[in-house]
Amino acid sequence: MIDTSLYYLLMANRNNLKFELKAELPRLTVGETVALCVFENEAQLSGATGDVLEAIERVLRDGEFKGEAESSFVLHDAELKAAGNLILLGCGESKDSNPSTFSKAAATAVRSAHSAKAKHLYFVLPRVANEERTARAIVEGATLGLYENGFYQRREETAAQLEKVTLIVSGGSDSFRSATERGRIVAESVNWTRALADEPGASLPPREFARRAAEMAAEFGLKVETLSAAEIEKRGMGGLWGVGKGSDEPPALIVIRYEPEGASIDDELWAFVGKGITFDTGGISIKHGLDMYEMKTDMAGGAAALGALRAIAGLKLNRRLVAIVPAAENMPSGKAIKPGDVIRTLAGYTIEVVDTDAEGRLVLSDGIAYAKQLGASRIVDLATLTGSIIVALGDHRAGLFSNNDEWAKRVEEAALRAGEPAWRMPVSDDYKKPIESAIADFKNYGGRPDATAAALLLSKFAGDTPWVHLDIAGTSWLDEAQPFAPKGSTGAGVRTLVELVSASS
Repeated sequence: MIDTSLYYLLMANRNNLKFELKAELPRLTVGETVALCVFENEAQLSGATGDVLEAIERVLRDGEFKGEAESSFVLHDAELKAAGNLILLGCGESKDSNPSTFSKAAATAVRSAHSAKAKHLYFVLPRVANEERTARAIVEGATLGLYENGFYQRREETAAQLEKVTLIVSGGSDSFRSATERGRIVAESVNWTRALADEPGASLPPREFARRAAEMAAEFGLKVETLSAAEIEKRGMGGLWGVGKGSDEPPALIVIRYEPEGASIDDELWAFVGKGITFDTGGISIKHGLDMYEMKTDMAGGAAALGALRAIAGLKLNRRLVAIVPAAENMPSGKAIKPGDVIRTLAGYTIEVVDTDAEGRLVLSDGIAYAKQLGASRIVDLATLTGSIIVALGDHRAGLFSNNDEWAKRVEEAALRAGEPAWRMPVSDDYKKPIESAIADFKNYGGRPDATAAALLLSKFAGDTPWVHLDIAGTSWLDEAQPFAPKGSTGAGVRTLVELVSASS
């Protein structure tokens, strides 16, 4: 039996940050902090007056702070000659700023305010062209910024927490409130996703992953179905069954449906398919021990697919959706799939398993085929699939592969708007050599360029259905803590999928 008490403790003690809008910045009192955006080589300091303005101008004049992107500087009450503290947030040059700039700035601000035990943060909206979109980004960033993954650390229950963020804006219209509420809903779903991906593998095997998905579905009015290991084997999902059979923890296929109010069965259905390997040892082709602990997050794609539906249900967007998560542990044992084995997938294709550590494409092949069986007319899959994509793109962009230019462009543009940029990579039969097998329809690994070969294999299961594969191996995890986030999961992909659906609703 899995001990989920710490999970429930985490959920019960989530910081329920409150947001409000005001037109003017009041005089600060003890326990309050104000945050201002500072652009590099500019003196845009809206909201600062008197002694506060003089203190900021001194800091800038002396070169102590220059406004460089992702930098910050704190002025304390003694320096301000006033109650409260001031956080200066570097946003780079104004011409280069975008919603992601202000989202990260807000995350940095709340983390700084929280560390200083401030209970109330005032955030002055910078003078930008699209104030409502910026306000949304700030609320999104503030919510993301308070995320912590020290689930198993002993903490003082009486520790002060940031309770409220007041956004100082030029007006308090309904559209402003709608934008900020959207930012909150999306960011809370990203944090829910991060918490899943940061959970140790021992406390999140496939059955617990499925249980938490069902719990979320019940909270948000989503339909849920989980196929057991016996059903997976019976239906011929050889990829998922083959990967999962090496573990004492059985695999599961998690299926969550979102049917908006008034939807018809004849309306178009989109599918989000997420890799759900809850721990990846590499199987018989076992990985080296260094950094294997990060493989608890090999289900980040599956968590993102579920988190996106959580947010979309909260926003009540108008699009029929299904999230499909083939979940399994990839473990070495006497029952495990062996290099050289051939598996038969749900789609009927056979795959020679050359490397059991190339397991993600095996489970996704069944997930994509199942999406097509359900009638999906468009598919996006997300996966921490290959190390090769990190070699190619680093950790700032996901790799985007597609069989359809129009669908690829829509996803790419949504990713950019969401602050999760993706870079389109080639996927064509020019690269088919690595997946050719002498005894099966395909093989699962053939050396580099592996990111492209893996995507090409998945494309065979998508067929003519418009499909995008997002390889988020580089973007789903922070190797080191940042001013705006702790080391660990980023929740990559959630905002992209929400933005994609929003643009079509």
